[in-house]
Amino acid sequence: MACIFCRKGTGFKTVEHIIPESLGNVDHVLPKGVVCDACNNYFAVKVEKPLLEMPYFINLRQRNVIRSKKRRLVPDKVLFPHPKGGWVDAWIDEQGFILRSEDTEIIELLKEGKIKSMMIPTIPEVIYPNPVVSRFLAKTALEMVAYYTFGEGPYTDDFIDQNNLHPLREYARYGIGPFWPYHQRRIYTEDDCFMNTDIQPTPYEILHEFDFLMTDLEHVYSVMVIMGVEYVIRLSSPEIDSYHQWLGANEGRSPIRRGKEYMVSKDSKKDQ
Repeated sequence: MACIFCRKGTGFKTVEHIIPESLGNVDHVLPKGVVCDACNNYFAVKVEKPLLEMPYFINLRQRNVIRSKKRRLVPDKVLFPHPKGGWVDAWIDEQGFILRSEDTEIIELLKEGKIKSMMIPTIPEVIYPNPVVSRFLAKTALEMVAYYTFGEGPYTDDFIDQNNLHPLREYARYGIGPFWPYHQRRIYTEDDCFMNTDIQPTPYEILHEFDFLMTDLEHVYSVMVIMGVEYVIRLSSPEIDSYHQWLGANEGRSPIRRGKEYMVSKDSKKDQ
């Protein structure tokens, strides 16, 4: 059995998270034997690390208290509006915020009640086009196919040899080929909640979700949403025009299928 990316692979000691653990994913995981250790390590260092170090994703993880793979908090700049305040690194958790011990002046001003507020900036999404985002989406698209095709069970090498997936595989793993375009837009806010009483009786937030779309032209797209931002990429060819056409024909709705799940207001969560 071969790795779905390099089609070789001799070590399969690690599982593969389709979306990084550092973005809060603990559920969507490929078992050992699907992605080899070499490819797993490559994506972690060359694709996922640059993605997670982008200002938007650092800011996203800090303000939503999403810890790293090693369960560490993510620091980012916050502003203390005071003549002796300014921008400093802060770690935010469910209890409040943490400052460095060397920020003694600000700590004293806080203790004295001379600083009573803190401003956390909201950095907008990564501007399209971005090659790191593109390769990350190529990687996750192939892993989504494996996830839905094989689940927890073994897969056959026929999957590895599908020629229509080869260009995307080469692009994700080696950066070979032209830039692979994708579509990016926000479809709900980070604070929006959802309800599905078949799952639980109270509203819940969604960190990430994914699905596939087949257009009338039989073009297959992977659709992934991370904290309300939808990313779409085609599996077999570096084009996105047919997705734009699908959006126009479907009044801009998201391809994510929700079934009984529906969005509720932020106030609904507070009322629980």
